[in-house]
Amino acid sequence: MITREQLRASSVVASALAFIVGLVMVVMGAVTGTDARLADSGSVVVFAALPLVILTLHRRQTRITRGKAEALRREGYRLGLEHARRGLLTPPPVTDDDGGPGDSTDNLATMPRLYAVPRCDDPTNYRRAQ
Repeated sequence: MITREQLRASSVVASALAFIVGLVMVVMGAVTGTDARLADSGSVVVFAALPLVILTLHRRQTRITRGKAEALRREGYRLGLEHARRGLLTPPPVTDDDGGPGDSTDNLATMPRLYAVPRCDDPTNYRRAQ
């Protein structure tokens, strides 16, 4: 069974090999000067392999190793403790109302309203998926 990592490694090798072969074909066609088809075919191979090479380089640059992920987690934890120490993490203000379902949500400390989502206060008004 071929794993995802093996498939990714083979695609990296195949794209790099196709790119290099295309470059060699372009150089050989340009140096010899007698076979223009060789240079043209090489340029087609190079341009066909270029997106795969770019994708490979992008994936290599954005890959996060375990050590880097652990360092990011520790830094986030440290920043959270620093914010708590400085008093930046405060609970929402307490209102005089009991906060029951009949209260308006305008005077409560809640998350900001998402206007892309239609507001429906009546739970019986939602449509059920058929």
